[in-house]
Order: sequence, then C-alpha cells, then structure tokens
Amino acid sequence: MEIKCLIVDDDPDDAFLTRRCIKKGFPEATLVIDHAQTLSEVESLAEKQVYDLWFLDYHLGEYTGLEVMRTMRARGFKCPMILLTGQGDEGIAVAAMKEGASDYLQKRKLSPEIVFKTMSHALELYQTEVRRKETEKALKRSEEKYRTIIDTTTEGYWAFDPDLKTIDLNASLCRMLGYSREEILRLKPDELIEKKRKIPFKGAMNSVLSESHKVFETVLKAKDGKSLHTLFNATSIRSRSGKVLQIFAFLTDINRQKEAEETLKKGNEALKKVDLMKSDFVSNVSHELRTPLTSIKNAIAILAGGKAGPLNETQDRFLKMASRNIDRLAALLNDVLDLSKLEAGKVENRPSELKLSKLIGQVTTLFQDQAMEKSLQFETDAGQKLPAVYADADRVEQVLCNLLSNAFKFTPRGGRVSLSVNEETGWVKICVSDTGPGLSPEDQERVFERFYQVGDSLGQTIQGTGLGLAIARELVMIQGGDMGVQSEIGEGCRFFFTLPVFSKQAIEMALLEKIIRAFPRDSVFSLIVVALQPEKYDHEASSERAVINQTGDCIREILREDADLIIAQPLFSRVLCLLPDTHKGSAMRVVERLAQRLSRHEVFAKQGLPDIMGPVVYPAEGETGKALIFSATSISSSQLKAGEK
Repeated sequence: MEIKCLIVDDDPDDAFLTRRCIKKGFPEATLVIDHAQTLSEVESLAEKQVYDLWFLDYHLGEYTGLEVMRTMRARGFKCPMILLTGQGDEGIAVAAMKEGASDYLQKRKLSPEIVFKTMSHALELYQTEVRRKETEKALKRSEEKYRTIIDTTTEGYWAFDPDLKTIDLNASLCRMLGYSREEILRLKPDELIEKKRKIPFKGAMNSVLSESHKVFETVLKAKDGKSLHTLFNATSIRSRSGKVLQIFAFLTDINRQKEAEETLKKGNEALKKVDLMKSDFVSNVSHELRTPLTSIKNAIAILAGGKAGPLNETQDRFLKMASRNIDRLAALLNDVLDLSKLEAGKVENRPSELKLSKLIGQVTTLFQDQAMEKSLQFETDAGQKLPAVYADADRVEQVLCNLLSNAFKFTPRGGRVSLSVNEETGWVKICVSDTGPGLSPEDQERVFERFYQVGDSLGQTIQGTGLGLAIARELVMIQGGDMGVQSEIGEGCRFFFTLPVFSKQAIEMALLEKIIRAFPRDSVFSLIVVALQPEKYDHEASSERAVINQTGDCIREILREDADLIIAQPLFSRVLCLLPDTHKGSAMRVVERLAQRLSRHEVFAKQGLPDIMGPVVYPAEGETGKALIFSATSISSSQLKAGEK
C-alpha cells in the first residue's frame, strides 16, 4: 500500500514529530511524506503531486490552517485534511469540521496509534464517499438513459405501485389513449380498461404481483370512447426480501393486427360457407345424375342385348360407344362424389388392427385375369411375418386397386408390374412398380393434383378422370401415412405409401389425424408441440401422466380462445396445442407465454423447461399430424444448431 501525505506546519520540529508518528503507524506501507511551511509552498507542491491526505497546523503565521484549507478546497482539492492544533479548543474543532476537515488532533496527544486510527478512518471515509458519488453518477446516467428509452419508445409505458395505482407513464401511452399525463395520473387504472375486461385485467395483474411476470392481452378505453387492443407485458420489481416495490408494463398497440385477424376470420368463414355450398352442390348433383345414368345404362344394355329387336353393325358399334362413355361418366361421378366427401370430412374411416397378407392376396387375385389379358408379368413380394397395421381395410384396398389399375393401364404388353410390402421402423411400406414409360420431373410434382392427366404429357390417349391418385393420397393421409412416387422417363414408375404399424402410439396418432381432418381444407391453424423429457424427471410412469396433465392445465391458463385445443399424447410424452384461425405471428406470442408460464411450474423450475417446438402452420407446413410434428421438430433442431453456432 502506498500513502502520499502532505504536512503543512511552519514549525519543523512539529512536522518531524508528525512524520515520525505516520511512519511508525504505517510501518509496512510505502510512504511519500512532503512538508510545506507556507500557503505558496502548499500550492506549488499540490500542483506537482496528488496527495492522499493532508495534515494542517492551525497556526501558520500569516494564515491559519482553516484559511489554507478553505483556499485549497475552493480550488478543487477534495482529499481528506486533518487539522493539527496545540490547543484543545472545541470551537476550533467545530470550525474545522464545518470547513470540511476530516478530523482534528491535538499535537500534545499525538502518537503512532492515534495517527494510524485517525488516518485510516479519514481515508476509509473518503474512499466511501468517492464510491458513493461515483455510484450516484452512474445511477443518474442509468436513470437518464432509462428515461430516454422510456420517453422515445413507441410502446406505451405504465408503472404502478403495489396497490396498482399509476405512478409513472410515457408520452406514447398518452398518445394511445388520448389523455394528458396529468389526467391518467388522476384516473384509476381500471377506469381505462374496457368494462368486460376489468376482472380479467385485475386477475392478470394479481398474477404479476405473485409470479413477477405475465404477458396478456387486454382492451383499453381511449378518451374518445374507442377500444384499443393491446399486448400487456408486465413485470414486478421486488426487494431482496421479495416484497413488491413496483410494477411496470410495456403496452403494444395490436389494433391493426386484431382488425386483420377479424377480417381474415370473416373471410375464412365466408370461404368455408362457399366451400360447403360447393361440396353440397357437387354431392347433390352426383346423386341426382346417378339415377338417370343408371336408367340410360340399363336401356343401352337392353338394346345391345337384342331384347328390343335385332341390331345392324352400325347400331351395335354406336351402342357400344355409348356404353363405354356411360361407364366413364359413372366413374367420373363416383370419383367426384368421393372427392367431395373427402373435402367435407364425410368419408368414414374405421381403422383397426389389419393383417395385410390376406388383403394383398385378395387384391392380387382381382388383377390376375387382367395381367393375363395384357400378357403382363405380375409379381408380388409380401413377407409372411409382416406386422399388423392400424388402418381401414376398405380404404387400403381402394388405394391398392387404384395404384395397380394405373400400373396395368400404363404398362405396355409384355411388361412387368410388381407389388411389394416391407417393414420400416414403425411403418409398413407398400410399393407398386411398373415398366411403363415413366414420368418426367414435372409430372412427378403434379401427378397427385386433381384432374391432372399424365397420359396427355406422354402423348397417349389414356382414359380417366385425373382424380384417382388425388383420392388415393387423401385416403392414405387419413390413415396417418403418406404417398409418393419415384420415376425416370423410360424406366417405369414406383408408387409407394406408408401405413402405421398397429400400436397404442398409432391409435394416439390416428385420433390426432381425425381431429385435423375435421378441419375444412381451406382453414388455417397453428400447432405447437410441448415435448416432455421423462429421463429428467424423478417419478414413476404413473406420475408421468400427472406431469402431462399438469402441463395441460398450465397451457390451458395461457390459451385465450375457447376453440383452442389441448391434445395430450402420454405415449409420446408430449402435449399438443392446436390454435384454429391462428397464423405464425400470433402463435409465436403463445410460445413466448408458454415458456414464461412453464418456467414457473414447480416440476420444470427444478428440472428445466420441456422442449417447446414450433409453431407450424396447417396446411403450409404439413397436411397431417405426422407432417406437422415432423416440421415442428425440424424447426426446433435448426434453431438449436443456429444457437450452437
């Protein structure tokens, strides 16, 4: 430790005594001790050296120690100054302290111990005062910076005391509400809340008092009577003991967003009505056309059979042409009717434990005659040890027949069609391959579109509605699977689809798919996945379900709309949040609130938050539960990798 001292005394002997006491009092310190006898010497030394502490004799000839002290203080010297006096006059002591002396000592009582204590105390007080002033300056700068931010932000700022009385606000809040600062300070906060929102607002603010932070929506009432939808981001400030000192909130005006959401909602409802009308119209027309078509077909059959008299060659040729076109029209009506049912969610799907080997045998038998007629090689490769799948047998048969029918249709005489079934992890994959002309990359992208005719692009005249593959893919998606195609021009096609292996997990996913398929095709919803990590929690399997239920309860407190769905999937250790008519921006705010709320859950506070994945939006990021959950997981993984970088 280094201490620099200045002794101001016109008596060299007294100065020597003071110097000796300092040295004995601080034997281990590095000392720099200078001596001045007059004010001019003090000024000269003070310009060259910065001293930690001064000793000033009261009697200095033409000046007193107090006068020197007063002069040097006026020039900005703030270091500790100790007055030395040969008398024990209390009046001098009081005057010295008023002038800014740190302490005073009587020369006749000087000792190393007294000097050590007095110097140490003076230096400590000085350092404490320096730190206090620096802290005050830093605090003032921080307050000024904070105030600048508050006053310049476009968001409203609103501060309350623990009794929820307004204590501060900014100009943005005044502009939002149309009130002056003084008017808002006079009003009770709940006077500015829309009537039906007052109770929820008070409940939300009580949550802030008890849980420190909450983000919620509320509606304020502006001075002109208009409603102002806001996002309220409130936080409480607490003392070390946990007592709430203040609540402050930032308010974001979401009026435009709410108006856009309402417009979009009305537009979606109008589209749903139009879509329903279209589906009803198509369904009704299809039903109405079936009866006259059946009558026409029967009449043609009677004529063609000669029951109404003999036919010449020309008449027979035209009747056969009419019969083929009636069959095509009937097939088109059936496909259109199936498609309208799929769109309306009216196709019955009754999944159950299904053994594929028997079903494939039945379907294979149906196409053996057709293979012989076209001289096609028809091969099947379905293992006997295949696991059962969870699917509707009638729908699977319909899909298989569609794929095989297409394969036979496009494969030239002498070609080959093959049907194979293989097990993959949790899934069974069924493939139909042919040696036909194949598909171009453009055709592969569009082959599942409705009314798309591949035959046209191949330069072939292929009869069909262009709906078969679209219907087949929809039927597979209802089962929770997916359908795809692989092909090269001149190398044939390989159509494949997947079905879930029968299990309790498959049943859980089928329930999710049923919920999703109940939504109209033109609707929009967001999906958020809250994935628990059982290995982190010290509990039995039975209590894992309890944790999932508690998680669902927490989520239910956050979701605001009655239509929002919470789907627990205990076998996957996750909870799904399905938010109808919600786009990604709004869903992201739900994710933020979920993270904040779950972080205060007693289980997750100890063991860490669950993974909150998504949001993903239907149908842009997936048309099935499987696809949406995969997208959510992929988004979470990519965010994690970005964070690691």
